[in-house]
Amino acid sequence: MSHHLKTNLATSIIAGALAPLALAPSNIWPLALLSVVLFWYSLNQSKHTKNAIINGLAYGLGYFGVGVSWVFVSMVEHSDTHWLLACVLTFLFCGGLALLYGLFAGLFYHFKKYHHYPTLLFIGLWICLDLLRGWFLTGFPWLYLGYGGLGTFIDGYAPILGVHGVTLALLASALLAFGMQVKLYLRVALLGLLWLLGYGLSTVSWTQASQKDPITVTLLQANISLETKWLPPTLAPTLQYYFKQSYLHLDSDLIVWPETAIATYWDHIAPAFQPLRELAKEENTQIISGTVIRESADTSASYYNGLIAFGAEDGQYYKQRLVPFGEYVPLESWLRGAINFFNLPMSAFKLPLDEQGLLTQNIAIAGNICYEITYPQLVAQQAAQAQIILTVSNDTWFDRSLAPWQHLQMAQMRALENGKPVVRATNSGVTALISATGDVTHMAPLYQQAQLTGEVTLMEGQTPYNSGLNWPIFLLSVGLILCGFRRNSVGFLPIGFKT
Repeated sequence: MSHHLKTNLATSIIAGALAPLALAPSNIWPLALLSVVLFWYSLNQSKHTKNAIINGLAYGLGYFGVGVSWVFVSMVEHSDTHWLLACVLTFLFCGGLALLYGLFAGLFYHFKKYHHYPTLLFIGLWICLDLLRGWFLTGFPWLYLGYGGLGTFIDGYAPILGVHGVTLALLASALLAFGMQVKLYLRVALLGLLWLLGYGLSTVSWTQASQKDPITVTLLQANISLETKWLPPTLAPTLQYYFKQSYLHLDSDLIVWPETAIATYWDHIAPAFQPLRELAKEENTQIISGTVIRESADTSASYYNGLIAFGAEDGQYYKQRLVPFGEYVPLESWLRGAINFFNLPMSAFKLPLDEQGLLTQNIAIAGNICYEITYPQLVAQQAAQAQIILTVSNDTWFDRSLAPWQHLQMAQMRALENGKPVVRATNSGVTALISATGDVTHMAPLYQQAQLTGEVTLMEGQTPYNSGLNWPIFLLSVGLILCGFRRNSVGFLPIGFKT
């Protein structure tokens, strides 16, 4: 391996490793710009397409090796996987995701010689590959660079183009500052225009406060250990905590228990809830809990990771995006039983046939469970007619890693994209109330039993993102790719056929 290639690979790996540090919990957003610039530099220093692909893979390994290191934590700490095997599986997972950046780098390097504006090609391809990552094989919409723009002067693009619009603004900022081969005054002018427009958009209120008074919300955080959560002796004391705290907070308008707080089949335990249901209905209090819902009491019946609502209004919701290997096992007949990681409790959930909401009468609530909050388009579809977004989770799987904070940041972005507040109840943290502008207004302490109560303003109306979803940013990205191709060559052919 030549010295030049080694230098490029080192640059790409470092660039990739910097990107997650721009996101939660570090939130050093300028590192996103530095990451992009270093990657841009390494690709443009590549000698041929194969070299560029290798640099793209290196960038992806650095990016996900740091950003999703919590995969290793969940395997070693909570499924008795040997640390060496966990290293191998984590590397394979990160390597699979890095293939997308290898594809990106190869496409960029090949087509840039047929393009008048390589920076636009770079930006357009990046966004298209991000969209692909959020969809292909059910998607992994985690660690988008745009989350680093939350709370900055460019997050005003989120209610229009979603997190991908903020990603585009970050990419454009980086390349305007350091990548474009144009006069300095023009770069400064374009950069200023991009930032001023983002700031101006951030002052626009796309949704409006409801005429109803703000509601009082209580989120319950039981902090039950994963090792005991599904054991039969744990069920009674767990429910005792939730019942006690719910009775104490019936003066709240909404009480939320986290994901699978009821760690058994709902039909099995529902009769025990009748006194609480009746009293909550009398008090006009809405209670929502995560639980396991099955089609029938038959032991072979399909079961779903769901939400059950009772009190002021009855309802239920089945999770629509399942976590591979956590909630279902791909190639189950081959992998089930191979190692303990593939035998986690309740890891054979099914998908519902239809997309659903949650509640629509007293308070219009868009419900989603854990991993679903990472899907911008899914949440936007749910939230379009809602006044509040509710999400429950159990991030105890990831201990004190980056994951709980990354997950919270994504919930904040969903609030901003949709102009609706988010209430987030978790088993051990991060339990929080988030305003319609994406700001955390209340937060419970982590890794301890806690009850979080606060006021939430219901919001009505829709943002542009609710209507257009990912189509505008996709069409814009395709336009950036196509607008600069030279007329005298067809770059889509491997050899760049001359016309």
